[in-house]
Amino acid sequence: MQTENKFSQIDQEPTPSHVSLDLQSATDESVAHDAGTKKAVMVSFVFLLLSALIGIWVMQKSVNAYFMQTYHRPSPLQAVQNPLWRFGEEVGNFLYQQHETLSNYIITANGNVVATFNEYYAYTPEYKVIMEEKARLEAIRLAEQREQQRLQAIENQKQADLVRLLTVRKDQKVFFAGDSMMQGIAPHMKKYLQGLGVQSIDLSKQSTGLSYPSFFNWNRTIKETLEADSSIKVLIVMLGPNDPWDMPGKGGAYLKFQTPEWDQEYQSRMADILEFAKAKDVGVIWVMPPNMKKAKLNEQMIYLNTVMNGELERHTVKVIDSRPIMGGVDDVYSDYLQKDGKQIKMRSGDGIHFSIDGQKILAAEVQSHLIIE
Repeated sequence: MQTENKFSQIDQEPTPSHVSLDLQSATDESVAHDAGTKKAVMVSFVFLLLSALIGIWVMQKSVNAYFMQTYHRPSPLQAVQNPLWRFGEEVGNFLYQQHETLSNYIITANGNVVATFNEYYAYTPEYKVIMEEKARLEAIRLAEQREQQRLQAIENQKQADLVRLLTVRKDQKVFFAGDSMMQGIAPHMKKYLQGLGVQSIDLSKQSTGLSYPSFFNWNRTIKETLEADSSIKVLIVMLGPNDPWDMPGKGGAYLKFQTPEWDQEYQSRMADILEFAKAKDVGVIWVMPPNMKKAKLNEQMIYLNTVMNGELERHTVKVIDSRPIMGGVDDVYSDYLQKDGKQIKMRSGDGIHFSIDGQKILAAEVQSHLIIE
């Protein structure tokens, strides 16, 4: 009994005051902490909600576009016509433009900083010289590349035009003009064309050229023929061996061969023919003279070929260099052509005109550029 009273007395002993105060303080702090946490969560939630709403308000145009692409019907936001709501779209557009402007400004500023650093701090004077030389060479390379591309485009267009100009229908004709060399190859081409149902006109005449129009005026003859017969589609010209002499100019005074004045006059006579053919939409094949056996005449033909090429390059015309076709190599005359392991005699005994085989081979080359429909 005494023991029970003893324990009872112990249980009934009061709690010390300082222990009671500590417990109360801990409880208050816990409550305050929970309240602070709830408040922070609420503030964060409100902030996120407002941010989302402002984002939708400002980016409504993008939201509408996304909704349309995803659900294939107009966004519900498009039905909102409140001026304040629409103002958000204007704000969004303005901010987007400012972002792009700022981005470009930053890129430019960064580039300027890098360029300034490289210019004044990064490279030694010797290295700068090397870099400048590299830049100069690169600029030259790019300029040459652009020029090559330009020339290639011109050449491609010229080839396309030639295909059209050298296409002959069965109701059209081919016109041969030239000297005795043309007299040698024209009959073979006439026979070839006749077999395809195409008519041709051969006005070739020996001992003629462009130098002496008082003897035979090819400019007038060609223009009158093209004017009189609109069915002529292609003109084939072969002239030259009778031309490398002093000739009268427009004023009557003689122009010395192998002078700029002679070259200019001869090219003007070629241009007169070529421009007239162009005006009539007539294609032109111009066959260059071959090498000659006599050294002096061969040198004259080499020079004349250069003069001819200088003018022909300015026009849309098919140029056929007969020199390699006839067996000439590096402007050196040859009687024979090496072909398929055989030697074919190409020239006649005078070292000027063609053998029968030479006529046929050159004629076949020329006519191969005609397109017969």
